[in-house]
Amino acid sequence: MPVPPPFGVGRIAAQDRIDQWIAAVAPGRSFVDIGGIGEQSGNERCSWARRCGAGEVVMADILPETHALWRHFRRETETHGVRDIAMRPGLDIDAVDFPQALGRHDIVHATGLLYHCPHPVHSLLNLRRVVGEYLITNTVVIPDVVENAEGRVAFPASSALFLPALRGRERAVLRRYYLDRFQLELDQHAPMTGGGMMPYLERGAPSPWPYWWFFTKTAFERALELLEMRILDRHTWQDHAHFVFLRRK
Repeated sequence: MPVPPPFGVGRIAAQDRIDQWIAAVAPGRSFVDIGGIGEQSGNERCSWARRCGAGEVVMADILPETHALWRHFRRETETHGVRDIAMRPGLDIDAVDFPQALGRHDIVHATGLLYHCPHPVHSLLNLRRVVGEYLITNTVVIPDVVENAEGRVAFPASSALFLPALRGRERAVLRRYYLDRFQLELDQHAPMTGGGMMPYLERGAPSPWPYWWFFTKTAFERALELLEMRILDRHTWQDHAHFVFLRRK
């Protein structure tokens, strides 16, 4: 059998805080990973939840069953001997019928999604409707202050940055920041309104592919308070991605 990768399908030990959270609560509980087939399944957690003793395990994603990323996920799970993961393609967390279509699961893992959502509060509330007990989620965050050769910008703790409106010096400073630190091209993922390779509207409706919103860590956690869930733990990677582990009250 191939050597398991440090991340993605087939890992045999906890690699980060999220793996540790899952390992602590997975035994005997149902688990769903929403959106985990992206990035070539590099951040999926279904196989780890299965290894940690979860009961029913489900992978759900907005992409249709015919998409290449589903085929890749199936190949990887087969290669590493990971079995009994239910596949739920074509589920959009912003859809009105999303909670009914997915159903409730004890543990919901939904990372790498919220900054793609045009209506993040609605998206969070839809996530809560499918959480039986635990939620693991995250978003890209903006630092309080960013300063580089392009200038300096500061963000109050309550800030939510609407990326389609980002212009001028603020865009130049943040573009340089994300490019230098994370090789993330902001102009590609969050183009200015009306431009770029990843438009914000598709057939007159908001697209789930570009980046819509970045939050400060404080603003993100205040948004999570709307879910009436208790924060058990938190983790920030490189002052860039903020992960939160919550439990229903």
